[in-house]
Amino acid sequence: MQPAPDTGEVAERVRAELLAKIAASLGMAGSDMTSGAVPPAPTLAAAAGDAATAGDYEPAWIDSPECTACDECTNLAPKAFAYNDQKQAIVIDARGAKFADIVKAAEKCTAGCIHPGTPWNMKEPGVEKLMARAAKYN
Repeated sequence: MQPAPDTGEVAERVRAELLAKIAASLGMAGSDMTSGAVPPAPTLAAAAGDAATAGDYEPAWIDSPECTACDECTNLAPKAFAYNDQKQAIVIDARGAKFADIVKAAEKCTAGCIHPGTPWNMKEPGVEKLMARAAKYN
């Protein structure tokens, strides 16, 4: 008779397989979706003409385990940031807010865990100054 499987181990394996399938279906194969950091989204920079070139764009990301749930990011940019099941902030859409709002969120974050990346819209007003302000958080 075989010993009963460890339910925690089975649950973790199923979770990992499910996340891998979701990542593959979203074109994010090889990403680590368990970290809370959102991998770079595919860009339409060449077609859009107003975004940074594909090699230059770095989306915003968060060190989610460091999050203190202060609400600064979710209040400033609710279409870009949200809380996961552990009440830790994650980036849900790196292009869901103006770069200015993402930089403000990084500046106001009490845990200092928001990394604004680079602007997706290089035509945003004051983008050069925003990039300089964002540099210390990346």
